[in-house]
Amino acid sequence: MLRIFLILFLSQIFLISSSLGESKRINTKVLISKVYDLFNAGEYEKVSKTLILIENRVKNKNSKKAKEVLGLVSYWKAMALSRMNEFEEAEKNFIKALDVGYFSKDIYYEYGQVLYVSNKYRRARVAFKKSVKAKYKMGVSLYYIAFISQELKDYKKAVGFYNMIERLPEEEKQEVVQAARMQIGDIYLMQVEKQRDPFKQVEKYVIPQYENALSYDKKSALASKIKEKIENLQRKYELILFKMRNGKPTARPPHYFRANVLYGINDNVTATDEDSKSSLDEEDYSSSYYQAGFFSRYSFYPNSSFSYAPEVSGQLTQYSSDSENILPYNAYYLKTALKMNYEHLYKKLPATFYIDIDYTYNADDADADESFAAADNTYGITFSEELQIWANNPSTFRFRYESVAAEEETDTNSSMTLSYEQVLLLPKVTLFFSNSYAITEYPDSESSNTTSLTNRVDAIFPTFYKLFNPTLYLSHTLTEYTEDTDRGTPSLITYGMNLNRPVGKNLYLTVDASMASQTADEDTDNYNQNLITLNLDYIY
Repeated sequence: MLRIFLILFLSQIFLISSSLGESKRINTKVLISKVYDLFNAGEYEKVSKTLILIENRVKNKNSKKAKEVLGLVSYWKAMALSRMNEFEEAEKNFIKALDVGYFSKDIYYEYGQVLYVSNKYRRARVAFKKSVKAKYKMGVSLYYIAFISQELKDYKKAVGFYNMIERLPEEEKQEVVQAARMQIGDIYLMQVEKQRDPFKQVEKYVIPQYENALSYDKKSALASKIKEKIENLQRKYELILFKMRNGKPTARPPHYFRANVLYGINDNVTATDEDSKSSLDEEDYSSSYYQAGFFSRYSFYPNSSFSYAPEVSGQLTQYSSDSENILPYNAYYLKTALKMNYEHLYKKLPATFYIDIDYTYNADDADADESFAAADNTYGITFSEELQIWANNPSTFRFRYESVAAEEETDTNSSMTLSYEQVLLLPKVTLFFSNSYAITEYPDSESSNTTSLTNRVDAIFPTFYKLFNPTLYLSHTLTEYTEDTDRGTPSLITYGMNLNRPVGKNLYLTVDASMASQTADEDTDNYNQNLITLNLDYIY
C-alpha cells in the first residue's frame, strides 16, 4: 500500500515540474493573452494561477516595464477575485494596481463596484466619479453615484446625478435612464409623504415622474414594477391613470368595491319623547345594533366626455333588543343604480352634468314578528350639475324626484328635493356646506304631507399627528306639516364628530359620535337622541 502511495506522489511531482517547466518556456505576452481568454471564458481560478506565474517573473525587477506588468497583474487579479466574490482581496489588488500607476478605462468602475458591494459607499462614490471622468460607462456610473447618494440620504445630490443621466447620448443612458426616473419618483414620494396632506403633491409630482419613467419603455422588465407603483398610489390616494376631456380624473382601475361592518349604540331608536319614556322599559326605546353592507361599481368610458357606471349595494340592520317597539326597525335593502356623467367646461373650468337612476327594494320587520317582509319599492331619478364658481371649490346643484310604492297604502308617497352643495378649501380645513329643500306628498294620508329645509356644514381637518382625520358636523332641519298646521314646525338639530384612519391594507376605521335634539309644539314630537358608532370598511 505504501509503495502504491509513493508511486502516485512521485507521479504528481513529475507532472507539476513538467507543467512549470513548460510554463517557463512560454512568452510572458502569450501568458497575458491567455489570461484575457481565460477571463472571458469564466475560468477565474485558472486566471489567478496564470497571473502568479507572470508575477513571479517580474516581481524582483525594477524596470518601468516590470512595474507596468505588475500593475496589469494586480488589475487582472482584482477582476478575477471580484468575479469569485472575494471582494476584500479584490479591493487590495485594485489598490496595488493604482499605486503603481496602472490605468485602464474601466478600473475605477470595477473598483467602485467592489467597494459598493462591500458597503463602502463614500469611497465607492469617489471611484464612480473617476469612472465618469474617464468617460467609461457614464450612464451606469452616474446611476451608481446617484443611488449611493440616495442610500446616504443625500437626496438633493441624488436627484441631481439622476438628472445628469438625461443629458447623456442615447447609447450611454439607455441602460439606466428608466430606473433613474423611477428612483427620482421614489425620492419625491418619500418627501411628500412626510407632509400632513400629501394628496396634491402625489398627484402633481410623484405620479407624473413615474409616468415619465414608464413612457421611456413600456415593455421593459422594469415597466411592470413602475405600473404597480402608480396603481398602488392611485388606490392609496384615490388617484387614477388618465383624465377626461376637461381634466377630471377617471376611475382606474374601473372597478370599485367596499364592504363594511358597523356596531352602534342608539339611546333613542324610536325617537320617543321624555314623558313617554317614563312608562317604558329602557329596551323599548334604546338598543345596540349592527349593520353589514356592501357597495360595488364598475365605470365605463365610451369617450373622453361621457361615462356611465352601474352600481349595486345592500345593507342589513339588526337591533339587539327584542322589544316590539324596536323590532320594526330591523331592516334590509338592496339597491341598483345607473350613474351617467357628461364632462364639459363652464367658463373654461371643469364641470360635470350627472343623471342618476336608481331602484331600491326595502324590507323590514313592521309586524314585530322577527321576520322580514316587503316594505316598499323606491324609484328615483336625480339631475345634478357640478360647477366651479370659485376655482377648485366645487359647487353642486341637484334636483331629485322619488316615488315610493309601499305595501301600506298610507305609506305610499312621492317627493321632490332641491339641494345645493358647496366645497370650500381653506388653508387648514375643508368646509362642506349642504342645503336642501324637500316636498313630500302622501296621496292617501294628506296629514303626513311635509316640506322640510335642511342645512348642514362639515369641517374636515387634516391628519392629526398622523393618527386620524377628524371631522366636525352640524345640521339643522325644519319640518312643516302642510295639512296639519296645529302640529307646528319641528326643529331638529344634530351635531357630532367622527374620526377615521387606515388600520391595515385596504382597511379603514371610523368612530362617530352624534347628538340630536328636536323641539316642537306637540310634546310627542320632542325628543333627544345620542348615537355612537364604530365602522370598519374594506375597500378594494
